[in-house]
Amino acid sequence: MIIVLPRREVHISPSRLTVGISGVICGLFLASCTPTSLVEQGIERELPKYVGPAEHYDVEIAGLDVKRASADSVVAVGERVRPEGAPVIDRLSLHLSGVVYDKQTERLSDVESVSLTAVVKTPDLSDFLETYRNVREAEVTLQAPNRAALRIRPQIDQFALPNGITVDVGGELVGKDTQLRFEVDSVSAAGIDLSAIAADRLSEAINPLADLKDLPIEVEIASVVAAGESIGMEVIGDPNSFSPE
Repeated sequence: MIIVLPRREVHISPSRLTVGISGVICGLFLASCTPTSLVEQGIERELPKYVGPAEHYDVEIAGLDVKRASADSVVAVGERVRPEGAPVIDRLSLHLSGVVYDKQTERLSDVESVSLTAVVKTPDLSDFLETYRNVREAEVTLQAPNRAALRIRPQIDQFALPNGITVDVGGELVGKDTQLRFEVDSVSAAGIDLSAIAADRLSEAINPLADLKDLPIEVEIASVVAAGESIGMEVIGDPNSFSPE
């Protein structure tokens, strides 16, 4: 004898279905669903926007506290960063300490201190001068600890030079507020010293060499060093740049 049982329809509520699917996903990708990974990923997502447009980013987090959603230190490095008003920055390192991440808003909510190091290469500085300053040709040579020599063909009213004649400009690299500046102290052309009549005019034509005011963080250049083909800037950042709006 065959007994036929009545059919039973099983109804699963959308909320239970969602929970079930989430459980399967987290089961398949357990590492990415842990609280530690979620906080790490949140911090990592936030950092590139404070570095600026770059070809490559890297973020390292140390001293992560999942319960507090905080980290002792975070270092974000951008390569070939392209801020407005400055040459391409070959490498920009952003160092944060005392970092707190708000999981609700998915933003950094507090940072105790901020510092940056920025490196500009001489070929990039030459390109910047030729593109954005009154200079037709520019060749940059550095001398430690903080001096530079520029060989340029300036395009300045009342300072015309015959074709093929370049101007040699010497001076010191200094940081002033957000700007990298070149304090001109010598000018010569064709072996003739033109410092007295041309130093101020050339200084106005080529400065600032870089201005970091358009970085996503408020900054002030603390020191400048020169070596080889690299200009290094130690920069202090404002922690309030990370405060919620």
